[in-house]
Amino acid sequence: MKQSGIAWQENKLLSTALLATGAVNFHEHNNVREDFSADDSPSRYEYAVTEDFFRSFGSPFHVVVAMKAADDGSLLRPKYLDKVIETEDYLQSKLSVPYNGRQITYSDFCESNCETSDVVSIFLNMYREVHIRKKGNVKLTYPSMDVFGNRIYLANNIFQVQLNNKSHIIEGCRMIAINFQAIQKNASSVEIMNRWEHEVFMFSESTKNDSLIRVYATSEGLVSKEVRRTGLQALPFITVSFLAVLLFTVITSLKRDPVTSKPWEAAFGVFCPILSLVASFGLLFWCNFPFLPIVCVVPFLVLAIGVDDVFIFLHCYHRTDPRLPVEERIGKMLAEAGPSITITSLTNFLSFAISIFTPTPAIQIFSAYISVAVVFDYTYQIFLYSAILTFGAHREKKHLHAFIPCISISETEKRSLKTQSDISDTLEELMNDFIDLWVNIAMNNVTRIIVACFMIIYCIVATHGVMQIKVGLTSEKLFSYDSPLLPFVKLQTEIIFKEGGQVAVFVNNPGDMRKPEIIPEIMRLVNDFEHATGSIGSASTHLWFIPYLSYVGIQEHGEIGFKYKYLPEFMKLREYHSWNSFVNLGLTEDCMNEKPTCLQKFFFSTGFRNAVQWSERLQLLQEWRNIAAHYSKFNVSIYEPFSMYADQLLTIVPVTKSTVIFAFIVMALVLTAFTPSITTIVSSTLTILSINLGVLGSLTYWNIDLDPISMATILMAIGFSVDFIAHITFHYYKGQTKGKRERLKHALRSIAWPMTQAGISTILCLCVLGVIQAYMVKVFVKVVVIVVVLGLLHGLIILPVVFGALPPRKRIVADVEKVSKTSALQKNHTIRIVVPAATPITIRKNELEKQISAGPRYQDSRG
Repeated sequence: MKQSGIAWQENKLLSTALLATGAVNFHEHNNVREDFSADDSPSRYEYAVTEDFFRSFGSPFHVVVAMKAADDGSLLRPKYLDKVIETEDYLQSKLSVPYNGRQITYSDFCESNCETSDVVSIFLNMYREVHIRKKGNVKLTYPSMDVFGNRIYLANNIFQVQLNNKSHIIEGCRMIAINFQAIQKNASSVEIMNRWEHEVFMFSESTKNDSLIRVYATSEGLVSKEVRRTGLQALPFITVSFLAVLLFTVITSLKRDPVTSKPWEAAFGVFCPILSLVASFGLLFWCNFPFLPIVCVVPFLVLAIGVDDVFIFLHCYHRTDPRLPVEERIGKMLAEAGPSITITSLTNFLSFAISIFTPTPAIQIFSAYISVAVVFDYTYQIFLYSAILTFGAHREKKHLHAFIPCISISETEKRSLKTQSDISDTLEELMNDFIDLWVNIAMNNVTRIIVACFMIIYCIVATHGVMQIKVGLTSEKLFSYDSPLLPFVKLQTEIIFKEGGQVAVFVNNPGDMRKPEIIPEIMRLVNDFEHATGSIGSASTHLWFIPYLSYVGIQEHGEIGFKYKYLPEFMKLREYHSWNSFVNLGLTEDCMNEKPTCLQKFFFSTGFRNAVQWSERLQLLQEWRNIAAHYSKFNVSIYEPFSMYADQLLTIVPVTKSTVIFAFIVMALVLTAFTPSITTIVSSTLTILSINLGVLGSLTYWNIDLDPISMATILMAIGFSVDFIAHITFHYYKGQTKGKRERLKHALRSIAWPMTQAGISTILCLCVLGVIQAYMVKVFVKVVVIVVVLGLLHGLIILPVVFGALPPRKRIVADVEKVSKTSALQKNHTIRIVVPAATPITIRKNELEKQISAGPRYQDSRG
């Protein structure tokens, strides 16, 4: 039977090895827009429409480069102006990347999008001609300037502008931004543009010590790479966490008795979470789950969750009678520890599993990884770790040394060695002394009043924190604090968002533009956007069919009216080539035959300003969406590059509320299933609510906002908080003693020390991540510390006072300990007795005899 058990464990390890081969299917996914946009958010739909619009061309590529003077003065001073022109020219046509033996520059792949960056070049050269060389008579007005009859909009590129009070001519500007746009048509162009993007970033980094100007760069690609770098910073620290927890677990498992001590068993217990990580990650890789940067935190959480069970197993094992056969002793250990471990594993699994149904893909994937890992860890702890403890029990029966199992220790040697003190026993004895003292204090009415006053103040402070919490995810939260992209984010927030931005309006069903009522109605649509809150007005609007109608008038000798047949040739002309990306044309034949399918869809853009706060941007988005909805016949949609961040304000609060409420209901049902008593259910549920109120309130005081990352940690906190409460509640519920005082002592002695060990080991697992200066990582560290502190406070201090103040249960249920199947070999003679509540109870005769002869319970096996 023992050999078959060993074979079963070998099969389990073999299955783990097979699952680990899922690494061959490993693939990363790192796109901030896709990962952190809610599935049902308007911005995700709007981005999908935008992508679909450009699909006929390819995928849009966009790098923004900003320039500031080193002394933060005007960039239009002579030597600064020359440097800016030199830098712009270098980025536009000299910065090259190698590909297939060629050197490729931006000018080689920008095509019709070159003009988006040409705006800055035109302005700078015109300014130098007019103000420095005193040539030309172009009026450089703001926000638009007229160059030989062509209106050029500057507000997207020129910032912190100083104007002449009388003429409104530009006299200076303190920041210039260049938009480098292109279309990625195939894999080759993607590779080329990614290389060029990287070189732009490296160039910007090289200007940190420039005496004249500083260059900053950003793009979606650079943001995604920086998020990846931030996440991967955590992985090397898993080794430090593992060693710290391993050392702590082994040290706190040592006993005075060199035989009953369990150093190797404790060490093997720390490996179970590692095995569960290997198996769970391998399984999910086989299931084609992508790996996201946020998943880098999962190993630390799983290690923290898994090691907690080791302390409970060891503590329950030491509380069993050492005179029992090994199989029966392990059975009693499982009967004692199994329910507690099952409760905590189930609640941890459910809290993360619930997160899978939140609308944010990054949180869905993160929760899937940790949920599956928790299931594997529970399986390994129950089956594999109990088998390891069985080997340890057999070693103990043979009186073999705990550290060197091949050495036998005689009773004389054992007694001499036991006289030496050790950390674990001393700490546990101190804990038991504290328990006796605290239970006596907790039963006092004065203590109850003090605790009640403390809880009132605690709830007020926590509630105030909850009411003050800020909502929203920003890109800088995904970066490390030393990220080279943060200076640009600061410029973006303080300058660009305040002074200028563009919203694109897509007309996805223009209809028959030849009908006389269509163009006036589209112009009303344009006018509504130009007069929306924060809009700059018609000077900022880019609308392709205004120049096209003029072109048609020339071709038709003055006749005004929309014609499809001139569209293909209009878009090919050099002076109008930039409008090519504003329209989706159908077949050329349809255009020649004046069919409306010639023009499938188009977009225009208009400028806005003074939308610095995300709440302000959300108001603009809502207003724009309402305007678009009013013109439903055209199937209008909008696109603003940062709408995904503003939309967080729409989804994160209701999603968090509903998810947290559902999680609390599930936790209450689990507690009800394991402790079916009104006293324990109500008190434990309210205590869990109190812990999580404290967690939510603490977010504000610790500078954590409500965003997808903190939402995941909040759900994690719910699961973790149950760990601390469920252990005490379960042992109090199943206590055999009639008096509340003795019952509390029994419950706390059964679980307080391993619960404290678990709390310390959890902090040890995560605290090493505190050295990583990144919001995304620090949120997990801070929330785990808060949960552990509040969990221990409520579990060991608050809850005993609550139980002591509540009336006892009406019926006393004797705790008949379930024995493992191996104990079925014993005689099954039973007797019936009647307790004071007149409840018939059936117990095993031999168990009753043991209790009469040996006392109420063995506290440990140290002798």
